[in-house]
Amino acid sequence: MSDLWQLKIEAALQEGEAHLQRLTSGTQKLAPFFPLAPETIKSLSEETVAILDQFIYRFTKLQDAMGTRLFPALVSMITGNDDPRPFIDTLNQLEKAGIISSAETWQTLRVLRNNLAHDYPDGNAQCAATLSMLFIQWHQLAVMFISAKNYYHDKLSRH
Repeated sequence: MSDLWQLKIEAALQEGEAHLQRLTSGTQKLAPFFPLAPETIKSLSEETVAILDQFIYRFTKLQDAMGTRLFPALVSMITGNDDPRPFIDTLNQLEKAGIISSAETWQTLRVLRNNLAHDYPDGNAQCAATLSMLFIQWHQLAVMFISAKNYYHDKLSRH
């Protein structure tokens, strides 16, 4: 295994762990407010809005760390090739290796995240629906991260 891949993967895992920890903490505090209704968004306290912002921020940062650093480095490790490739090919390789269960799930989470960039913090029905869906499905991102981490540690222990 290349030392460079190892350094990249371990840095991405360390970053991801920090985001996942904060994301998990935030979701526990937000659970009483979900599913969100449009009128609920308007009545949230400043503290709750800050926690909601943290949830969105940490979800985004975790997905970025995975998509731009962790996943490409893992695929380079698997294939022995670090040539640039379309991200969908990276997802498909990870799915083939059993690291993620579905490239489609990643894409769905990405769409939800992108919808928030356009809808939040408008406080409208679409925003409430998107946030509620993301709140229900965020754990799928956590599962992908943990699976990638476990795959890496398993491969590392074999070398």
